[in-house]
Amino acid sequence: MKQVLDVEQMKHLQELGLELGDTILYWGRCNDHNPRAATHYGKWILLKGNIGQTVGFLKWEFIPAYILQDVLDLLPDEIKIGDERCWLCIDLAEQWIYYYSEFVSAIYHEKIFDFRNGKELIDAAYEMLCWCIENGHVETMKQDKS
Repeated sequence: MKQVLDVEQMKHLQELGLELGDTILYWGRCNDHNPRAATHYGKWILLKGNIGQTVGFLKWEFIPAYILQDVLDLLPDEIKIGDERCWLCIDLAEQWIYYYSEFVSAIYHEKIFDFRNGKELIDAAYEMLCWCIENGHVETMKQDKS
């Protein structure tokens, strides 16, 4: 089971303008041409803990590695589409589904947008977060500058 967003997913969130915050895991890679760094040079590895700690005299590049809880914390509980208020829902039927729904009654609800991913829960949450950012439901650095 996939536990963290990969480097490309994290870079994409950054490209969308999301300010990447601190987390418990980080992707790191050594950019030092020192022979001592040959085993790690240029390869992304998953690191746990505070990246501010000294890693010797080697030069490292770091990017946060979000876990599912980090992604869920960024998703808004409620969004407004036109005059309709919609709430975030997560269901498991044959596969994990994230969607925003307008509740019409206690029994019936209409799915407004859904994101399906039959393999990994964290990837479905990531797709929903990207959609929310692209549609202005999550504030980003790009929106702040406008």
